[in-house]
Amino acid sequence: MTFLKLVLFFFFVLLSPDICAQPVPAAKPATATTTTTTKQSTESPSSEESLHELLVTIKETEKERAALSEQLKRTSDPAGVQQIQEQLESLNQRLLDLKNSFEEMVTGGLSLATLTRKSEEALFDWQKELEKIVRPLLDELKQLTERPRRIEQLKSEQMVQEDRLQLADTAIAKLEKALSQTTASSVKRALKELLNQWQEQRENAENRLQRINTQLQRLSTPSDELGEEFVARLQKFASGRGLNLVLALSGFVLIYVALMGLGRIISRLPSRKHEPGTRRLARAIALLLRALTVILASLIAKLILYVRGDWLLLGLMILLMIGLTWGLQKSLPRYIREIRLLLNMGGVREGERILYNGIPWRIASLNLFSTLYNPLLHGGLLRLPIDRLVDLQSRPYSPEEPWFPSQEGDIVILEGDIYGKVLLQTPEIVQIQIIGATTTFSIADYLGKNPRNLSRDGFAIPIIFKLDYQHQEVILTDIVPTLRAYLEEQLAQQSFHPHLTGLLVEFNEATNSSLNLLIVGVFTGAGAEDYWSIHRFLHRTILSACNHYNWVISFDQLTVHLPPAQQPLLPLVNNPT
Repeated sequence: MTFLKLVLFFFFVLLSPDICAQPVPAAKPATATTTTTTKQSTESPSSEESLHELLVTIKETEKERAALSEQLKRTSDPAGVQQIQEQLESLNQRLLDLKNSFEEMVTGGLSLATLTRKSEEALFDWQKELEKIVRPLLDELKQLTERPRRIEQLKSEQMVQEDRLQLADTAIAKLEKALSQTTASSVKRALKELLNQWQEQRENAENRLQRINTQLQRLSTPSDELGEEFVARLQKFASGRGLNLVLALSGFVLIYVALMGLGRIISRLPSRKHEPGTRRLARAIALLLRALTVILASLIAKLILYVRGDWLLLGLMILLMIGLTWGLQKSLPRYIREIRLLLNMGGVREGERILYNGIPWRIASLNLFSTLYNPLLHGGLLRLPIDRLVDLQSRPYSPEEPWFPSQEGDIVILEGDIYGKVLLQTPEIVQIQIIGATTTFSIADYLGKNPRNLSRDGFAIPIIFKLDYQHQEVILTDIVPTLRAYLEEQLAQQSFHPHLTGLLVEFNEATNSSLNLLIVGVFTGAGAEDYWSIHRFLHRTILSACNHYNWVISFDQLTVHLPPAQQPLLPLVNNPT
């Protein structure tokens, strides 16, 4: 907020009249009487004559001060005492100036008062020094607002005079009425005197109100003089402060560009970039060079304004830097953390792996705008400001770690049953072709569905097949090898057989109502597009083997035990398969 106010103030006073010239010092008190001054200007007396005249003047002033002191002792009136004291203070100051002038004339400009002033100046008062800087700005602002302030002052005084005029009219009317009803001569005289006073006050208020209205009309009405004054100010700005501003900005930009270009040239020189210590030192030098570039460019701009004598712009620049420093005070700890990151000494380091928005990234470079890279995403190059990385943490990674669950062209299954082909994946979305239609997921939704990639490392299709307990004696010695041979024979005739890497047919477990076989077909990722075809083929082929070899498929049964008096045990069929 302070920085914004400083900027607004800067542009507000930018077109104000130039105050670059040195202020004219206030005139010192006279060191001699009017007669002596006239004589010095016309006859140019010698040094001895001047000293003699100063001594005469000093003695006369001392006599005058003594006379006033005696008069003060004899005076008892408080008003008279105050007036004499004010005269004495003026004489004391005049006498002190005369004595200093005499001493400086003899010693060549030196006096005891100079020693006193130097000792006082040795005590630094930052408030006074800041006041010296701000005073030209305040004077300039006061000058800019002089016209509207004058209008407001006249309007306020106009209201006062109108109230006085109304009050006078009321009082005059009542006095005239009382005068017409009065017969006593003494009362009439008193009323006439009072009426004359009120009429005089009314006339004064009316005259003052007329002058105020005239001044308000003159200040409020635009005239050719205002246009001429505005053009004159623009010309003065272009040849004065505008030129100073252009020179200061040009100096700043020139030094900044030159030093930044020099820093880039130095950074391109051959160096041992593969050594961590060398990279860290190079980063520290680059950061230091950048800070020195800004400081030096600011000093050059200040120097230009100082040489040009533009104290207004120089003061504004100093205030702007003070505001920036004050604003950086509260955020200094965070900036220190950012500097540590730039030096590759923080929690996030160049070349490591970081998790941002749920996606792993490799930190390609650390700078004011750092670069993150993901090789498996379309447009997987992300630029982030350094402050986004302050609260994150990176780690080293191994080459085998995946950067994303899938890549474009892969076949995936989401949440166990959503089957599709990845068409596009970016840092924001993933598009999948599902049953001929394109479906778009956000990155968070896509990763939340736990995608199973069939194309990357291959896939397996497990099937549990249940046979009846009547095959208990031959299931291990006959059925398992026979079913395996039958499946291998049928798979050899299919188009996806080249993708088959393994076939497992084994007895899995014995349940209450069935003997379960486990059949698993393992395929490479190249056969991912035939996933559901393979799944249906295995089920169909197992059923065909049961029909061919007369194997009885089991189904779930529920046995209910009843008392002997009611019914015998009966098997109840439940969910036949």
